[in-house]
Amino acid sequence: MEQQYRVVISGRTIGGRLLGELREDVSRAFKLQGEQLERMLSGRPLVVSRRSSRAAAEKLQARLQALSLEARIEAISDVVAIPTTAPAAAPLPAERASGEELFALNAPAAVVPPPVPPAPRTEVPAPMASVKLALSEADELVCPKCGEAQPKRTLCRKCGLDMPRFLAARAAAEDEAREEREASLAAQREAPRGGRTPADPGERQAGLFGISFSGRLGRLDYLVGSLLSTIVWLFFVLLAVKAGKPGIAGLGILISVIYGVRCIALRLHDSGRTGWLSLVILVPVLGAVMTLILLFIPGDDEANEHGPEPAAASGGRLFIAALAFVAIANVGYRTISQSPEKMALFLQAVSLGQATAEADENDASDESAMAEAPVEYADDNTIDIYVMAGCASCDQMRAWLHAKGLRHSVLAVDSDPQAAERLRMLIAGDGEGRIMLPVLVINGDVLPVNPDAEQVYRRLRRK
Repeated sequence: MEQQYRVVISGRTIGGRLLGELREDVSRAFKLQGEQLERMLSGRPLVVSRRSSRAAAEKLQARLQALSLEARIEAISDVVAIPTTAPAAAPLPAERASGEELFALNAPAAVVPPPVPPAPRTEVPAPMASVKLALSEADELVCPKCGEAQPKRTLCRKCGLDMPRFLAARAAAEDEAREEREASLAAQREAPRGGRTPADPGERQAGLFGISFSGRLGRLDYLVGSLLSTIVWLFFVLLAVKAGKPGIAGLGILISVIYGVRCIALRLHDSGRTGWLSLVILVPVLGAVMTLILLFIPGDDEANEHGPEPAAASGGRLFIAALAFVAIANVGYRTISQSPEKMALFLQAVSLGQATAEADENDASDESAMAEAPVEYADDNTIDIYVMAGCASCDQMRAWLHAKGLRHSVLAVDSDPQAAERLRMLIAGDGEGRIMLPVLVINGDVLPVNPDAEQVYRRLRRK
């Protein structure tokens, strides 16, 4: 006959855990309540399975150990034979060697008389007086803390972690963190860049014309503003050519620069950036690159700290600005192409800064030349100087010639058409093609492009 075994719990726990901590797990795993559960966790040795096969005993032992209950398997050596004449099989006496039997906790099992065996002697196993614990198969679970794989339960058999509560707390923390991230992202979308308070959406928007550096400017209006800035500059340059006073061009350049910087600052505001970056325009090359980039950078879709979203610009503004630019450029071309003196004055007005620097150099050269020892010049020197009204360099050269006592002929190209035509022929014959007054002809040598005193001195004959 197959060897039988019984399973006994010692009343101690595995890992030093308290029996009270196992109450919920044991009750759920074996469907025990009340007095049965109390005796199971009384701390005394108790037989939980009186007679079973080796495989069943090992399985029950593993389930008990998974619940942190110390359990052992004991072999049963004796087998009770029941005579055939017995009317019924009586329950076997309880085993006391290893402790009390757990089946005594349950209601007594119904006694069923065994069938009359055909053989004179049959070994009948003792009735299953011990009611085995109801062990339901459970899904395998991995502890989220220590990683121990085990049947589904509340407390981890290795680290004692309350796994359901731990998982619930972690899920709650993840939900809370997710809600915080969503709230933070929503706040970032609503808040302006730089952490400043957004402007009132109902406040007055910035326009193309004005002196205020507050507000925003869209890409199309920025392009229109760039054209207007160029138109202002060309207008003052042409006005300087017409009036014969290059200084007027300087005023136009100043107005154009200030207006251009304003448009750049408002365009930077539209993209949520500080307007102080507009000063980058003063850096050569980098400033030009930035003005082009601002044509393509989109603005903020909503109100930011610099003001409400600018109204959509119409294409009519751009058409009018482009038409005005073409018109003034055409007028300017016709004006400066009529005569070389106007071309010279136009170039002088455009390169106002360069002309001023050259004038300073000429002043230094004049002072150096005047500081030299007195020189007696020959009486047969012929000097022709081509000038125009309002030319500072022309006045300086004439003053130097007077100071040296040199006789010279003054030819005003802005009021004498013949002088202008002669100058055109001289410059064309010289081959340089550049005109910057004054132009001197000394003893037949042409000195174009505002010569300095040293050049004039070298071409004069001396006694």
